[in-house]
Amino acid sequence: MTEPDAPRPPRSKTLKLWLIIGSVVAVLAIIPAAMMGMMSVMATDAGVNTMIYVFIYTMLTFPVAIVLGPVLAWVAYALRRERAAWILLFSPFAWVLALIVIFSLGLGQPRPV
Repeated sequence: MTEPDAPRPPRSKTLKLWLIIGSVVAVLAIIPAAMMGMMSVMATDAGVNTMIYVFIYTMLTFPVAIVLGPVLAWVAYALRRERAAWILLFSPFAWVLALIVIFSLGLGQPRPV
C-alpha cells in the first residue's frame, strides 16, 4: 500500500496550457455550435434519408460535447489523470470528424430517379 505522505508527481504545465486554450475556444465556439444545432433540423426539408437524421443528431449533440469535453478534462486534470484529460479535451473533434465523414460519403444527397 502507498503511504499517504508519498510525494505526488508534478502536474503537466503543457496540459494546463492546453486546458486553458481549450476552455477559451469552447466558450467562443458554444454559440455558433448551438446555432448550427438549432438550424440543423431544417435539413429534413431535403426529404427522408438516414444520413440527414445522422447529421441532425450529430449537430444537436455537438454543443453538449463542446461543453462537457473541457469540463471533464479539468476534472481529470484535478484527479491527475493526464491521459484521460488529453482525450476528453480533444473529444469534440470526434464530432467534427463525423461531420467530415458524413459530407464526404455523399450519402445524404438525393439520387436521380
